[in-house]
Amino acid sequence: MSETLPRVDVVMTTIGDGAAFLSAYRTLLGRIDASDRVRIVIIPDRKTPASLFETVEQARRSGLDVVCPTVAEQDAMLAALGAPTLVPYDSDNRRNIGYLMSWQSDADFLISVDDDNFPVDDQFFAAHAVVAAGPRPARVVSADSGWWNPCDQLAVEPMPVYPRGFPYAHRTPTPTTERTETVDVRINAGLWLGDPDVDAITRIAVRPDVTAMPAPAVVFDTDTWAPVNSQNTAVHRDALPAYYFPRMGYRHHGQEIDRYADIFSGYFVQACAKHLGHAVRFGDPLAMHARNEHLLLRDLQQELTAIALLEDVLAWLPGCKLDGDTYTEAYLSLSYQLQDAVEGMSGRLWTHELRGFVHQMAHLMRQWIGVLQRCQGTGPAPA
Repeated sequence: MSETLPRVDVVMTTIGDGAAFLSAYRTLLGRIDASDRVRIVIIPDRKTPASLFETVEQARRSGLDVVCPTVAEQDAMLAALGAPTLVPYDSDNRRNIGYLMSWQSDADFLISVDDDNFPVDDQFFAAHAVVAAGPRPARVVSADSGWWNPCDQLAVEPMPVYPRGFPYAHRTPTPTTERTETVDVRINAGLWLGDPDVDAITRIAVRPDVTAMPAPAVVFDTDTWAPVNSQNTAVHRDALPAYYFPRMGYRHHGQEIDRYADIFSGYFVQACAKHLGHAVRFGDPLAMHARNEHLLLRDLQQELTAIALLEDVLAWLPGCKLDGDTYTEAYLSLSYQLQDAVEGMSGRLWTHELRGFVHQMAHLMRQWIGVLQRCQGTGPAPA
């Protein structure tokens, strides 16, 4: 395995002690003899216990390549890049620091996971490495509606579900066609066993459980969309500029908007990939999602505005014509078009507050690009 696997960073945030997931990855890497190709990048926060650093040191002594910068070290890195306030404390937005560290490394791709996602089998890294494999034949699906449900690949009890971020306007069966075509996959969205990544509405009503993935992985045609999240998702290095994890926490009618940052990032990187002729794949590898404890009604409150906002944004995004020949150029084009588009969206939802949220997001998308450029010495010097 170590001779053929590209170099990969596994990026996660945690406010736990890290024992369970470090043990799982150490065991897997020992079985497949790939410790020299995989780096674990753990981003703690102010709430993370000191015991995490003890667990990390033990993992290093056992041969695992782990980096885990303290909050002070994270702050120093951002300040040196001229973006001391880019990433707020006590937020899953700190995942961006892991992405930034991967950008600064020699990794060919990264895998974004949560600290409650655990690899299911020995093909975890090999399956995700499709994003660095170049053009190859694949099963390509096209949906008449433009939307296809990745959870249709899963065996779910007690009933079929849709993933978090899938627009409610398209939650209905749709005719599809399939063909075999040579594609260049740059984003691979692995799915889950156990607790699937569904929204709080679904989790409260259904409490779904995934027991298997009986269907093979699929690549989406350029006209077909689905949400990509940050749980068990691989992204080619070239696509990382378009995978910024937006800041949440903005308030709309006094209600905090949260829990959908990765959904926005997944749709945005997907739009850039489609523009550049690259593909998005859904399916394996699976991760066991042993979901951390949540207050579901609080999750629901935080998700509702984002769900409603996405209905309008996703009616616009598939028709958006981006500019540029790189992910950086396409992402910048998207940021400007996004802030213009929401000015024309109407209805009771679209207050000055909500437009302000989207404008802030677009501004931070551009700030993210500036930070990445400064990492490579191509952007303007910090002010």
